[in-house]
Amino acid sequence: MLRHESQPLMLNLVIILKNNFSLGERLRAFRQSRAMSQEQVAHIADITPAYLGQVERGTKNITVHTLEKVCTALNISLAEFFDTAKVHNKGIDEISNQILHQLHNKTQSEKQAILKMVKLVFAVKEM
Repeated sequence: MLRHESQPLMLNLVIILKNNFSLGERLRAFRQSRAMSQEQVAHIADITPAYLGQVERGTKNITVHTLEKVCTALNISLAEFFDTAKVHNKGIDEISNQILHQLHNKTQSEKQAILKMVKLVFAVKEM
């Protein structure tokens, strides 16, 4: 099959996954764990909300290039997206997921400072 040299090979790849791994369901789970709407993710990824919805429902395939844009909008890497061994916030309520999302790119020292503040708030509350 011939391809145009101006078109990166990555754009021509379509992910077809089997063995109970639904790309769309995984995208939806990541999006919902970050309390983001389809419209928000689609806007950041420069795709239409309708297309994102179709991908999440499994009625449309997604290219690697577009998947990378959606993952960037969700603030995750492609490696993290495909890491099936890792459980992402399973069983955690929505507010806890939002808190975890806010901590995502923080340094260890920032996380320690935030933990100290949270403990202080609860200590003052118990007085």
